[in-house]
Amino acid sequence: MLIRIGADQAIFSARMASDPGGFRLFDRKGHETRIHLPDRSRLKQADDGTLLLWQADGISAVDPTSDFSCQKFREVSLEEHPGPWDSAFLGVLVDCPHRVFARFDLDVEALEIGDPGYSGPTDATLLPDRRRVAIMIARSPHIAIFDPAERMTRLVVLGGSWGNNDAALHDRTLWLTNYDRLCRIDGDTLEMRSSAPLQPRYRDPEHGFMTAAFIGVPRFSETRGAWLIPRPYSGDILTVSQDTLEPVGRISCGGRPYDVVEFDGDDLLILDHPMETVRTLPNPLVEAL
Repeated sequence: MLIRIGADQAIFSARMASDPGGFRLFDRKGHETRIHLPDRSRLKQADDGTLLLWQADGISAVDPTSDFSCQKFREVSLEEHPGPWDSAFLGVLVDCPHRVFARFDLDVEALEIGDPGYSGPTDATLLPDRRRVAIMIARSPHIAIFDPAERMTRLVVLGGSWGNNDAALHDRTLWLTNYDRLCRIDGDTLEMRSSAPLQPRYRDPEHGFMTAAFIGVPRFSETRGAWLIPRPYSGDILTVSQDTLEPVGRISCGGRPYDVVEFDGDDLLILDHPMETVRTLPNPLVEAL
């Protein structure tokens, strides 16, 4: 998805299969350039702002101010370096200040994956204790909380349909989508709360019947003090209260918004589903609900 870097840029977190080459980089006006980073790699931003690059052979820090040059991290074991950590990928923990990373293996059986060919772990998000990780599981009614050092797994059942994805940590709380709902999980107690469905059902144009539809990537807006929830099947972006989990506003934008980056000054950069078109929406009007 999109990662904001600096005041006026955003970059794709991975190279899409359909991309001709390089990672897609955008300015706040939607102008695109290509950045050449290693194939089969992924980007993620640590809490301190470090842009991290995952490859099968390790982790690197990427410097956007120096032509996206990469500095490799040193691999260590969990016994050698038990933490704390600054970020996580699926199977990897990262310590940015010490420029090291450690690998971990999940207890796959404990994830209770119903159909391994249909479902499976997709990403990891570091929890506030900076040791455990939340494991996102595609097409699953739960996520897993995993302690790599103790190899302990705890499942947290989510509200709503199957399909959790796109987690973010904010104010010691884990926020994620579960298909058509926004869920929040206390980072310390693991208590879960869920919104009502935020994306109405729609009529499938191919088969003609009503079906459920998903929401996009949740992004917290410091300006509005609420969550921005893109709705690909409604052509808008909801602002959702972090306290009540109810919509408080609506930004009409058309298209099929799936992800959004908010720049200083309220300008929005919107990624439309199916993750090909990127456009800008300057100073959007928020309609109160």
